[in-house]
Amino acid sequence: MTNAINNKPLTVTIFMEPGSSLMQWDAKGQLGREFKYLLARCDLGMRINLLSFAGPSERDFAPPSPNIRLLCNSMELPYRSFVRRAHQVHALPILRSQVIRTTNVHGMRPALRAHWAWRTPLVCRNEYFWSAGIETKPEILPSQVQEAYDYERHIYTKASHIMVASEFQKQEVLRRAPSAAGKVTSIPLYVDCELFQPMGSEKRYDLVYVGWLYRVKNLEAMLEAVERTGATIAIIGESSVDAEGNPEEPEVAERLKARFGDLDGRIDWLGSMPNEELPAYINQAKALILCSFSEGFPRCMLEALACGVPVIGSKVGGLQSTLRHGETGWLCETDADSIAAAIDAVLSQPRLIEKMGRNARQFALENFSLSAVARQEYELLADVARRHPVDGIAKRVANYVMRRR
Repeated sequence: MTNAINNKPLTVTIFMEPGSSLMQWDAKGQLGREFKYLLARCDLGMRINLLSFAGPSERDFAPPSPNIRLLCNSMELPYRSFVRRAHQVHALPILRSQVIRTTNVHGMRPALRAHWAWRTPLVCRNEYFWSAGIETKPEILPSQVQEAYDYERHIYTKASHIMVASEFQKQEVLRRAPSAAGKVTSIPLYVDCELFQPMGSEKRYDLVYVGWLYRVKNLEAMLEAVERTGATIAIIGESSVDAEGNPEEPEVAERLKARFGDLDGRIDWLGSMPNEELPAYINQAKALILCSFSEGFPRCMLEALACGVPVIGSKVGGLQSTLRHGETGWLCETDADSIAAAIDAVLSQPRLIEKMGRNARQFALENFSLSAVARQEYELLADVARRHPVDGIAKRVANYVMRRR
């Protein structure tokens, strides 16, 4: 497949988040999942420059395709210097691209610099609202939260197009930045429906939680509800790490484990695991539970639906806009009483669990398959390239030099 511009393949430079890397993706068990999505887009005719802010060791994890070129800090510049100058270090492949795309809003300044410098259209991927996540941290001042909101609004205003994961997010972007009207498109995350599928496994757990152990995930209220109901739960995940490799919010996991322990064998703390191992554990639970204070479009929700496992979720973000109450999952508030009532309501109805599981699988197949989502994104990026044609490389370089004088 080719785009409509000079009958050439669509070339896209994807900026990873500063602090993220292929090595980290591999350590978190996400590398295979991310590569599948990259390769699916290449199968449609896309050529990709994948820009990582890590050093030359990234080459050990290079994507297995001649249509994916890895750009990294091969000169081993100081980290902050490379973040500021990535658009200059890798100017030529960016100039040869028809679109720049980010992996998320947080950490998007390097991509914005490239957009400003080389006049290549910029598509911002917004999977979650960074500002909503930091609001729950007690050490964050109100002024810092406002700065985060202002930063996101600035990005929405400057980007050529914004790609969100749900209709809820689309409406929230437009509420924050009305000037973005006409340039926001909802394209969901994908789920590998061949990897994540019903297995007919014995149900060892009543519930399973998959995700980071963050304050915004509302895990204390969730475990209070588990304690009250007598349910069993497998907890998959741990604290994430920042760009320097330090654990983020480690006190959350420490406090939860100190307070609840294993609840006399009813809590199984499993830590992180590769994405390929998740289906077996999700299939061993009657329901996945995710009762966060704030959510974008959680991938674990899609993975559970694809496994035919219903989701107990809070009435926030992509959970509320995606789950069909009583059909593919069960919605509740974020307090322990409401969560406990939801757990009881679901676990007391085996036939309902079976019905929701069948519906969940079908819903995932129809809406979140790899091929369908990859094609939606390809068509959007090709359309952005057609609507924002770029000048020749020499002209854009000359304009950049003149603007910097």
